[in-house]
Amino acid sequence: MTLRRQLLRYLVNPVADNLLAWFMPKWRRRGSEALSTLRRYINYYRPHIEADKLRENETYRKDLAEALTLWDKAETERLSALILEGPCSEQKGFKRNPFAEAIESLFVILAIFLGIRTYFAQPFRIPTGSMQPTLNGIIIHPTDDSPGIARRAWDAVTLGSSYINAVAENKKAIKNIRQQSKWILFTETVITFDDGSELAVPCAEGAVYEYLRQKGKYIVDPFITHLDPAKQRELEAKGCLIDLKHCTISVPYQPGETIMQARIDAGDMVVVNRMAYHFRRPERGETFVFDTRGINTRGVSSMTEQSAGTHYIKRLCGLPGDTLSIDTPQLLINGQPATEAGISRVAACQPPYNNVGYNPADNNGRIPYLGRGDSKTLQNTQDPNLREYAALGDNTVNSLDSRYWGPVRQYNIIGPAAFTLWPFSTHWGNID
Repeated sequence: MTLRRQLLRYLVNPVADNLLAWFMPKWRRRGSEALSTLRRYINYYRPHIEADKLRENETYRKDLAEALTLWDKAETERLSALILEGPCSEQKGFKRNPFAEAIESLFVILAIFLGIRTYFAQPFRIPTGSMQPTLNGIIIHPTDDSPGIARRAWDAVTLGSSYINAVAENKKAIKNIRQQSKWILFTETVITFDDGSELAVPCAEGAVYEYLRQKGKYIVDPFITHLDPAKQRELEAKGCLIDLKHCTISVPYQPGETIMQARIDAGDMVVVNRMAYHFRRPERGETFVFDTRGINTRGVSSMTEQSAGTHYIKRLCGLPGDTLSIDTPQLLINGQPATEAGISRVAACQPPYNNVGYNPADNNGRIPYLGRGDSKTLQNTQDPNLREYAALGDNTVNSLDSRYWGPVRQYNIIGPAAFTLWPFSTHWGNID
């Protein structure tokens, strides 16, 4: 085979017939279609095609491929007509149903997507604010008015924002609040009222609790169980719903009163590298994602917004064999302040990070794993799957993490967070 023919076959033609197909002359596009159709037919039905017909089809395929390689217009048009309109097209199964092709393409795309998601890279939506300001969860911004359509569209594209303006049509009080998944990647919170109506808010329940607390409409307080009976009767007379089991007081909305008027910014969508830890060990200071199998993340009433998820994203702050303790604002590794950049930024207490740094866990109804004065050593077992890691949030005052429920084992770890895919904010790009 000459050098010219090799260049045409392996370099020029693939570019012309794929990347630049719509810029090619009609005869060449038709020839490429005929070749693709015949090749697929031979591959699909080879066991069912008679030997003579198979040899004939193979001859047509080779001749057409050669004509396309040499840019032979006349021969390409002749063979294309024979294949698409002549005897070849009359063979059983040659002409495929467009609907069947669409379904087949859909399944191929789905299989490729699931394969990439399972073995290479997985998108992950951050529902909570435990990693702020490094990564944003879903944030509710109270507003006084609703912007126009153009501004809404711009905010939706750049910030992933949506707007909500809900008004009570009659007197009603909040009965319960629950968080649920929507379309796999999204989180929403459903507020149920005592009249049976519901309001869906596209964010994690923790943000909804905080919004309602600021408005004084839904109060969560463990001391409600000790509420004075006279005070309880007074509140109930005003129409308040008191739930002693869940320690909540719901103040009723009056007709025409605003339930929620706000802009809701979507949490950052990050891409998790599922392959990285197959080739290297996890590194202290990087942001990583893990599942919650075998981790008791419940029981901390002040952080219930993070208890319903199956995957968490935190900063990896301890490796197997490390001894951890907290001397506010520093996180101590083997008695010395951690020096990794991500951990040091939190401990420095400089804006935009909080002014607390690392704090020991509070005793919110149960004994924490890493409380005040505690020192814990992460197990470095012979079984790699049982090796222990510490996961802490950058927003330590609002993070349910290893300080409360203990270490993450290696079998829980999915991979490092590599890239912020969306929205197109200051967080877009590689993750520190």
